[in-house]
Amino acid sequence: MGKKVRFGIWIDPVLALKFRQFVAEQYGRMAKGLISFEGEQALQAWISTHKGTQTELMHKSPNPVPNVFVVKEEVKKYLQETFGYDQIYKVPKTQLIIALNSLRGTDERTVKKWMKLFEKYKVIKWVTPNVVEFL
Repeated sequence: MGKKVRFGIWIDPVLALKFRQFVAEQYGRMAKGLISFEGEQALQAWISTHKGTQTELMHKSPNPVPNVFVVKEEVKKYLQETFGYDQIYKVPKTQLIIALNSLRGTDERTVKKWMKLFEKYKVIKWVTPNVVEFL
């Protein structure tokens, strides 16, 4: 690429720490230029994604509509509080149904609607017919 320029941005300190940890894990050490190199790679990937190039390499799933995102977060919180999960990853279908019944109502059509919306917006995927993975 040739000559480099300083490019300063303000980001969340937690994100900065995660990025530094990622780079250290990736290379097994921290060395001069690794943060810059990986930051440059991340920016290139972001620009390529938003320009529509390299779509076969980077497929972007649709963002959930705000209402679906809110309900997903409510369901995850309910599952944590009710069933004692530390992190929500894989959940039995019955527990997901219990959470949706508690938060959105007991009508079977309502539960099916939310499950379909979660699938459509890639909030969940079915691992087995009775186990759901939150993405």
